[in-house]
Parts: sequence; structure tokens; C-alpha cells
Amino acid sequence: MKRLYIIYTLIILIALVMANTVNAQYTGYSWSTAYQVVNMGTAPANIIINYYDSSGNVISAAQKTYTNVPIGGSRLVVQFTDDPNLPSGRYSAVISADQPIAAIANQQLVPVGASSYTPNPPFSTYSGQSEGGNSIILPSIMYNWYGYYTDVYIMNVGTTNANDVDITFTPGEIGGVPTGASGVTDLNNTIAQYASIEKSQKNMSALGAPSGIYNGRFMGSATITADQPIIAIVNQHNENAYKLMTYNGFTNGSNDIAVPSYMRNYFGYYTTMMIGNPSNTLTAKVTITYTPTGDYNTVSSGIVGPVTVEYEIPPMASLTRYDGPSASDDQSDLDDDPIYTRFYGSVRITSDNPVVVQVNVEALASGDDQAGSYNGIPVSSATQDIVVPVILSKYYGYYTTLVVQNVTNNEGTCDITYTSDGTYSQVKNHSATYTHTLPASGAFTVYEGNKGAAQGDINRDPTNWGVGTRFIGAATIHCTVNAVAFVNEESDVSRRDSMYTFNTFNK
Repeated sequence: MKRLYIIYTLIILIALVMANTVNAQYTGYSWSTAYQVVNMGTAPANIIINYYDSSGNVISAAQKTYTNVPIGGSRLVVQFTDDPNLPSGRYSAVISADQPIAAIANQQLVPVGASSYTPNPPFSTYSGQSEGGNSIILPSIMYNWYGYYTDVYIMNVGTTNANDVDITFTPGEIGGVPTGASGVTDLNNTIAQYASIEKSQKNMSALGAPSGIYNGRFMGSATITADQPIIAIVNQHNENAYKLMTYNGFTNGSNDIAVPSYMRNYFGYYTTMMIGNPSNTLTAKVTITYTPTGDYNTVSSGIVGPVTVEYEIPPMASLTRYDGPSASDDQSDLDDDPIYTRFYGSVRITSDNPVVVQVNVEALASGDDQAGSYNGIPVSSATQDIVVPVILSKYYGYYTTLVVQNVTNNEGTCDITYTSDGTYSQVKNHSATYTHTLPASGAFTVYEGNKGAAQGDINRDPTNWGVGTRFIGAATIHCTVNAVAFVNEESDVSRRDSMYTFNTFNK
């Protein structure tokens, strides 16, 4: 008998008629989702998808089935066009299969009354999860934080209804100054099995710091506890800037975490990194090492090379490292010695007690104006084999940037095998493999974009993919050393947060 594998993914489908605070700012639009499921197994997969409403009722008429999905192959589901039997609303989904699978979900806006699928920014992405926990850690929670606030979606993946779901908020600190109020909680929530609830911080004025430089603002973390296993995702909104960044909550921390991509003034791109200490009692002593990658790193003082710093993070608190255009000396580690005027590379965080890491990637409004988010990856989960659910090249203006990070001190190589889908790609159901060198403790980037000379695997290979190179599909990566990876998916056209950013899956 084959084992049944299940992943859970929160599907956010918020219709305008709900008059929800999340979409109130985007007049004339409603939220829609699209998700991609990839077969990570060793045989063709049969996949079943069920949707659940906020009361935990399954929408039987909307069940989806995909048979014989090839090894390494994927299926794209666009709610707007592919789920006519799913009424407008917000749902969660359970995706099951007879082979190991992975999935990522995209969120975007669609004009109300549109007759065709015309997604509009802001966009964001998060990963499906295969299991939950009774305690979830959210390292980045915001209220009135320079235009940003957060929404938390919590799904019950247990065996029965959850009758006691509690949220505790903890402010962070910058330069020793608390960034919010202490002691704020949201207790005694209930969630039906397989249902999800939304908890928005948009109007939680109690979170704002009562005085000081951050008066009326909150940037910190939260912990969710429940009497059933749960999962959570967090949306980070800046409605005025039309920016949206989404990340998965953490079920536990790690003592050694890899961050594949970190940027400072990198052609208008920059990074914010939040490190959360989930312990109730123990201070976390963390070491952060920034390692530059490639030829684009520049300094105004010193020489290009790794930067290592140390911090202590109090119990239940978070540390923010920010390298945007307004970064102060207290916020950045790359402006001391050496002083980086441009940085592109990877980061390694080690700690004496487990921590969690969440990363925001943004671009200047005067430039690409993008925004995305992904989770730091525990080094203990690194393997030689990685699955990437979505790769794009010239896909209606979209492309992906894949970053692979070496978590060992040995140089290696990685073979990337791309498999196109059977519907949208110019060359359908086709596979091709490319080899890359992976530097010791470093990373390499595969860029399928259109700016400058072609640097990708697909967009430089018309023999396999044809002229025009419209590609959507999945990729599998096999390295000779343990590695991790993440993906940016974006378009150059809109100049407004058209970026989806997501973690990949180690096998």
C-alpha cells in the first residue's frame, strides 16, 4: 500500500463584498490566489485538493483531482479560472497525494467584475506546510510601522476543533529602545478543523509604544499557542505603497540558519532581516556572518570580505537588521569595517539557543518598487537534493531568480533539471539539465530575467526551449554538497510590487 502524503496550504481568497480591512484600501479589486503543486516523488503522482470554509465545511463541488503528474512535474491552479465551483470567500485547502509533494501559493488582486484573469499588484507568495505545531513563532509583527501592518492567518490542521488559540505579542528593540508596547494578548480563539481565521493588527492601537521615538508604533514578534496543531502565515501590508510581503510561521527554532540572499544598495534592492528568540526564559547569543557573492560588491573603506557581528536577544524578543536607504548605524552591520556601498551575498546565523529568521527583500520606489519575503533555512534541513515548485522564463513578462547557498566549507557542483508544464510552456513536458559550480560557504544565482545580458539556463538555450522561451515549470537540484535555496519571481513591467518570493524544499 502506498503511503498518503498531505500538505496544508492556506488559500486566501478575500472577496470585496466581505468589506474586510485587508482589502478596504484597494477599491475596485478583490483578492485571488494561484498555487503550484510539484511531484517530489519517485513515481507519477495522483493529487487531490479539498477546500474548507471558515466553519470547517468542505466544499465538495470544488474538489480537484490530478492524475499521473510526472516525476518533477507540477500543476498550476488559478482560482479565477480553474475553480468555478468555489464561491467567492476565504478558504483553506488540504492537498493530498500518493507521492511526496510540495506547493507554493501566490496572492494577488483582480479587478472586480473582470472577465479574464488580469492579476494586479501587490503580489506575495508562501509555501505549503506538511505539518503544524502547538506553538507557532512569528518573528515579524507590525502595527503602524512606517506604513506597515500585519495580518495573521491561522489554520487548524489537527484532528478536531481547536478551542483555545492564544496570541502573545512581544515588542522588539532597536539600539536598546523598545519598539512597541508590552503585555498585549489575544486569547481564547476557536478554529474548526481545517478552517482558518484571520487576525489583523491594522487597528490594534494597544500595540503602539506608549512614549518615546516609537510612540504609537509596534515592530516585534508574536507566539501562537493552541490545543490542536496549527500553521500560520503572516501578510505584511503597506497599503499606500501597494506592497505585500508574506511569510510562513515557524514551529521551532534552530541553532544554525542559512539566509541565501542579502542585499544593500544592490541596484536599488535592499534587505530587512528579523531574528526572533522564541524562548520564554533564555537569552540567545547570536553570531551573524555576511558573505559577499559575485563581482558586484563594492566598499568605500576596507576590503570586500565577510563581516561577522554578535548580539544578544532577550527572551521572546526579536532583533532587526535593516540595510535600506535610511538605515542607521544601529540597524546595519555593513557600514562599519568594511563600509559596503553595495552588498550582494548570503548570511549565516548561529546561536547558543534556537532562533528563527525571517527576511524581507525590497526595492526602492524610484526603481523596481518590489517587495518579497522568505524564511531563513535551518542548516540541519540542508540536503544535496532540492525541489523548486516554480521556475519562470519570459512567462508573460515574468521570470525567476534562483539562489542556491552552500552550507559547507567545501566547493561543490549542482545539476539543475528543469521540467516544463504541459499547458502554458512553449515547449511542453520537456526536461533539460545544467551544471553550476557552488563556492565553499558561498552561493550562485541563476537569473532568468531580461535586464542586461541573458544569464539564466533557460533563456540562453533555444535548442531545448525554442526562440521566445516561454517557460513555466518546476526544477530539481542535485548538489555534491549540502545546500539550500530560495526563489524571487517577478516582472519588470509594473514598477509596483510584482514580486513573489518563496522558500524551496529540501528532500
